[in-house]
Amino acid sequence: MILRVGLQHSKDLAAVLARALHIGQSVSDVRTFSATDVKAFVQLTRDSNPIHTEELSAQKTGFCAPLLPGILVASLFPAIIGSKFPGTVYASQTLSFRNPALVGQTVKATVTVRRVNGRWVTFKTAAVLQGTGQIIVEGDALALLPGDDTELRLEVS
Repeated sequence: MILRVGLQHSKDLAAVLARALHIGQSVSDVRTFSATDVKAFVQLTRDSNPIHTEELSAQKTGFCAPLLPGILVASLFPAIIGSKFPGTVYASQTLSFRNPALVGQTVKATVTVRRVNGRWVTFKTAAVLQGTGQIIVEGDALALLPGDDTELRLEVS
C-alpha cells in the first residue's frame, strides 16, 4: 500500500520562508531531560545501555550520574527546525558527539542558517551545556522548505 501525502503550501510560502532566512540566523531551545524522559526514550528505542539509567553503571565508568543518550539530545535539532518551519522535510544530519551530558543537566540546542539554496537550507547544529557552553553534540543538517511540489511517498506494509 502506498500512502501519498501532498503538503499543500503555496510557492509564496516557500519564497517567504526562503527570504526570511539569512546566513547566521539562529533559533534555540533549552531543555532539561529528566530520568523519566530518559526512561521513555530508552523504552521507545530499546537502548538497553545501563549507563543511561543506572547510577552505579555510570559511576563504574567515571561519571557521577547516568548520561543522557546523545541521540536524545540531537533530537532537539529536527524539533526546532520542524517547529519553526512547519512542513519542512528534514533530509540529512551529521553528528559529532563531543562531551557527555548528565541526566538532569540543562541543554541549549541551537540551529544556525549556514546556506540557503532555493528551498534547501543547511543549518549548523550544536547542543551545549547551559551555563558552561561545553559542546555536547554538533553537526550539520539539511532541510527542504515546503512548497507546492513537496510530496512525501510512504510505503506502508
